[in-house]
Amino acid sequence: MSSNTFQRIASAIVLLTAVCVCIYFGKKATLGFVLFFGIIAVDEIFCNFFKKPRFNLYYFFGQSLFILPYIYFNFLDFSSGMHFAVVNVALVVNFLLLIYLFYLPIKSKLVEYISNQMPFLAGLFILLPMVGLTYSLHFERWRSLLGVLMVVNFGMDTGAWFFGKNFGKHKLWEKVSPKKTVEGLIGGMLTAGLLGIMAWMTLFKDSQFLLFMMFCLLGVLSQLGDLIQSKIKRQFKIKDSSALIPGHGGVYDRIDSLLYSAPFFAAVIKFYYH
Repeated sequence: MSSNTFQRIASAIVLLTAVCVCIYFGKKATLGFVLFFGIIAVDEIFCNFFKKPRFNLYYFFGQSLFILPYIYFNFLDFSSGMHFAVVNVALVVNFLLLIYLFYLPIKSKLVEYISNQMPFLAGLFILLPMVGLTYSLHFERWRSLLGVLMVVNFGMDTGAWFFGKNFGKHKLWEKVSPKKTVEGLIGGMLTAGLLGIMAWMTLFKDSQFLLFMMFCLLGVLSQLGDLIQSKIKRQFKIKDSSALIPGHGGVYDRIDSLLYSAPFFAAVIKFYYH
């Protein structure tokens, strides 16, 4: 086993343990953990993507755009209606990011221009999907719902890695992410669907083919989130969002796919789960 593989596994175990401990201790601990990770992700985007100096006026404004609304929607306003209104905005932003991914040339300077003019938008960029992630905590069985989302994302990552490594022959999008393959995408999608429906059946005693299809779609969406981040990193000419997590890069590297799929999962549980 290479040292990098060992680092990845060790870091993943530590992160998973921290997540499980927070979930065990309840909503406030979980929300506090997500808040902490969000602050780091905003810092990574502001300083490492946008290449702006830390602790200036724009930096604090950007962090405030994340921290203050996050605290309001998760600790002060307990109405799921207002929370889901923010989720709707996150869904709109996600669709705009799809347009960015598929239609904006990789040599375009638009993202660089926006980051130079309004670097504080890093806060909103993390806030919107984070609110989608914490939407499930408005439900009584929030632990189970978060567990299903994490299983789907883990299934997509693991399946894409396994099938891509062992069967990958056709590049998915070499200019954006050279290592991803079509076989990895298909294998990851099916793994996400199977693990997702198994987790849902175990936790909620319910199984439908529609759910399997939705979990497959969520897996694909998580992969799109990873591709979007890969394209952004190429435009800003960086490899990782930071070197904070050994073997994984930064916090944003670790949660990009989860953040992108979270608002869609919030929509699923809003209209399906009762």
